[in-house]
Parts: sequence; structure tokens; C-alpha cells
Amino acid sequence: MPIPDSDRSFTDTRRFKLIKLVLGTLNPAMRRILASRFAGPLARALMLLRFRGRTSGRWYVTPVGYVRREALVVVVTSPAYRWWRNVTGGADVQVRIDGQWYEARARVVLPEDGDYDQVVALQVRGRGPAMLRGFGVPVTDDGRVPAEARSDAPKRAHLVRVDLGRAIDSLS
Repeated sequence: MPIPDSDRSFTDTRRFKLIKLVLGTLNPAMRRILASRFAGPLARALMLLRFRGRTSGRWYVTPVGYVRREALVVVVTSPAYRWWRNVTGGADVQVRIDGQWYEARARVVLPEDGDYDQVVALQVRGRGPAMLRGFGVPVTDDGRVPAEARSDAPKRAHLVRVDLGRAIDSLS
């Protein structure tokens, strides 16, 4: 099943456009802070995700919010952002969490994937249900997307699973 682009009704709202403008303005500064030893408390909620462009082959780095349990990391993003397309079928990436770079494997998780419920539950345990609900994804307090809402969920929010590999000293 192809991954749907965003539900335009949500991404056309003033609130979403304002958030996107603010984040676009802050991202360069956030990249510098998170790459430094001064990230402090920010590093508990934000990480740097480094990935290759699927057509250009260039490396890109973007700050993203995350939830982590051991070697499993979950990122929620709007379909209106474009970075997730580079990890759709699975891609080798690098992430910086708590001042350490890791090799990792990232992919977008869809409702029909066997690990969808696990990924949603981890996100809800780590950040509560409000984040997914804010994207328009109905989710129970214990981290389940009701069956009737599953087909629309990817139009509203993408869940990206990142499996951490070994720690690395420097970027390649």
C-alpha cells in the first residue's frame, strides 16, 4: 500500500502553517544546539536524524521529537513534511541522541504492519495520547488506534520506527 500524503484539511489550517513556519525558522539553531555538548534537557525530547536524499544522495539533518525504549526509537511527523519519504521503504540513517551518534535503520510504519500497535503504544507511553490526537489520529489512553480509524491514520500522522545500531564516534 502506498503511503498517503497529508490530509489537506489539517495541513491547510492556520495553526499548522504557523507551527511549520516556527519550526522551519528554529530548525537551523536546533541542529547546532543538538549537535553540541550544550543540548542538555532538549536532548531528552529531540534528536538529530541524518538521512540521505533518495534522489539526490545528499545527506540531510533534521531535528525531530522522539520516544525511546532501549534500541527502539519512535518519531511522529506530519505527512506535510517531506523528510519521511526518504525512509519509506527502510533506510540506513544516523541519529544523535543524548550527545551520541548511532548507526540506525529507519522506516515508516503503517497500520497493516505487524509492529504498528507496538510503535503507537510506545509513542503514547512516552508522550501521552495528546500528540497523536493533535494530528487528528484517534488513540485510546492505552495506545491503540481503533480499527475504524486505522485506514485514515497515515493521512494525518506518520510513525517512523528507528532501530538503533552501534554507537559511532564520527559521521561518515
